[in-house]
Amino acid sequence: MDYGQLFRRSWDIVWQNKYLFILGFLAALGAGGVGSGTNYNFPSSSTSTTSPFPPDFAEEVARFWSQYGGLILGLICFFIILGIVFWLIRLAAQGGLIEAVDRIEAGEKMSFGSAFSAGVARIGGLVGLHLLINLPFIIFGLVFGVVGGSFFMTALRQGGEISEATGGTFAILAVCGGLVGCLLVPLGLLVQVIYPFAQRGLVLQRLGVTDSIRHGWRVVRDNVGDVLLLIIAFLVIGFLFGLVTAVFTIPLAFLAAGPFVLDAIQGNEITFGMTEIVTLAFGGICLGLVAAAVNSVLTAYRSATVTLAYQHFVEKQA
Repeated sequence: MDYGQLFRRSWDIVWQNKYLFILGFLAALGAGGVGSGTNYNFPSSSTSTTSPFPPDFAEEVARFWSQYGGLILGLICFFIILGIVFWLIRLAAQGGLIEAVDRIEAGEKMSFGSAFSAGVARIGGLVGLHLLINLPFIIFGLVFGVVGGSFFMTALRQGGEISEATGGTFAILAVCGGLVGCLLVPLGLLVQVIYPFAQRGLVLQRLGVTDSIRHGWRVVRDNVGDVLLLIIAFLVIGFLFGLVTAVFTIPLAFLAAGPFVLDAIQGNEITFGMTEIVTLAFGGICLGLVAAAVNSVLTAYRSATVTLAYQHFVEKQA
């Protein structure tokens, strides 16, 4: 594979069809991950362990829930629905990027509307693919949430105290969950490599969900060297884009928060008036816009490159 030609052609496509940057922005909506870890120590006792909560913690939680429980549930439902909407838009934009680059490379004309519509037309398969290929992680997250929620509710019912049996059981489950999580790490890395090619099999080859996963695995297996080189190239490109982003965002961040940092270093009192709040808000908006613009370019460029590489792999396989 001529990597120089691949990356040049990908950039020509996204630069000459700048609506792909909008699709790149939509394709990156809500992307991200959160990780956390907590250590629990349960000292031995004949009846119960020392409570990690204040004595009146259960009563305060019950009082707070009675006053604001409805509002909290409403906000949770709102953000869940909003997250699902962003997720569907992201998948449709990813499908539209794949379809648009493929047709442009074939000499056809595409617009933002036709590209996004093509992604929407495949949204059912894209949703099924995303859920099926991430099923082990979804199950692990649900089990972890149920176990953690059960532990918390048990502690509340016991007035904030954690019995020795409950603590020991939760500790064992936490250890088992940690071991399973360690096993899921290499699987997650493999899924991240297979998923882009499975998406292209589903969108471009019109394969079913399970067939697209098998197809993605075959593409990666038969072209493992080229795929690894692509991954390394994307890491370098991501690093360079990060440097470019830092050139713009660091001065903006200093202009927005520099005076407060200097006051804190000098030991001066930090006050937040309307001017300071507006300055911080404006700086935050500018930082967000710059980061979103850079991320949109990177997402569109990376998707175009993978699509062209996928075409090469499929043609070579045929």
